[in-house]
Amino acid sequence: MRRYLIVFLIFLPFINESYSQTSQAIELNAQYGKVFQINKYLDGTKTGKPVEIAKSLSARYIIHTDGSKDWHQMYNYIDYGFGLYFATYNEPIHLGNSLALYSFIYSPIARWGRFTLKNDLVIGLSFVQKHWSLDNFQNTAIGSTLNCFVQEGFLLDYKLSERVLIGLGINFSHISNGATKQPNTGINTLSSQINLRYNFYDKEVKYNVDTPDFKKSNDLLLSLFGAVYNDRVELDNYAFNDSRRYVERDFYAFGLTATAYKNFSFKNNFGLGFTLGYDDYADNYFMSQKDKLISTTAPFLNRLNLNCFASYEYKINCFSAFADLGYYLIRKTNPQSSPNFFQRVGMRYRIVDNVFASVAIRATAFSIAHYIEWSLGYRFKTK
Repeated sequence: MRRYLIVFLIFLPFINESYSQTSQAIELNAQYGKVFQINKYLDGTKTGKPVEIAKSLSARYIIHTDGSKDWHQMYNYIDYGFGLYFATYNEPIHLGNSLALYSFIYSPIARWGRFTLKNDLVIGLSFVQKHWSLDNFQNTAIGSTLNCFVQEGFLLDYKLSERVLIGLGINFSHISNGATKQPNTGINTLSSQINLRYNFYDKEVKYNVDTPDFKKSNDLLLSLFGAVYNDRVELDNYAFNDSRRYVERDFYAFGLTATAYKNFSFKNNFGLGFTLGYDDYADNYFMSQKDKLISTTAPFLNRLNLNCFASYEYKINCFSAFADLGYYLIRKTNPQSSPNFFQRVGMRYRIVDNVFASVAIRATAFSIAHYIEWSLGYRFKTK
């Protein structure tokens, strides 16, 4: 069920809009990249063959906003749509290939004649062919078949004609499962790319729709979230391919979040928030000591926490992306607990009226995923 919810959230931002658009295109791109060797599998310590190179092909269906709605003009006529990504690596034995299904947004930054510089943001799902298992214990980068796929980059397009464009770009991509299954170091790649685009329209049509006047206001968001994440302990007195060596345990988190935003423009909100939460791992021990498993369960009240955070939200019509910097004010910890300072990055989509759904990754040290939050909430509008 969780997989279908992920797919729904990824593609929902443009499903409701696509029927009304008249300007569409298709695009192919090829990428060649360097894999960051951030663990002993990727650097070749465990296999003698480092994972160094990623080659990929991607196909996209593009919807070009035409100005028929006021938000099209406010965002400088963005492109958005969905795509399919296929990547191969130079280590097929333990990693194999990956396939991703994603949504994307092209945001124009600057235009000079036939040239356009764009920001390229991609969010989707990646299916990794070979992940960690008892038969593939060397691969400590990826622990699951289904993973998150995120890519951020820049593309410079050149218009050969009204219908044909070519482009050169650079991007950074990340594949991991957000700590829902261990191991979860992830795969990070820096790539160059070349694009070829074909427009199904001869010339851009830009309707002139008056932009409404902006009035500063405030929003109050109330939401409930839930999460499940995984940890694993290795008992060194068993062989690597012995199932008794690996002991896993699922942990649960949930809570109520309140965020107050000040609307500074149609696009930008800044705010503060609090979360009253519950985390299974708090005040618990799950570790190996002298080749013996220690697994405890703390009293319920010891697993409650309170945190505060500063938030930024960027809005595009029914869709918004947000980033939070937070700190736990009240929390029980153990020697293996994550730091009190945390980060959260996610996206929201307004389902109907002011009801929204969201998904976010909570992390520490700006790089280590703690868990993925799934939320449902309501946005109260105030003056």
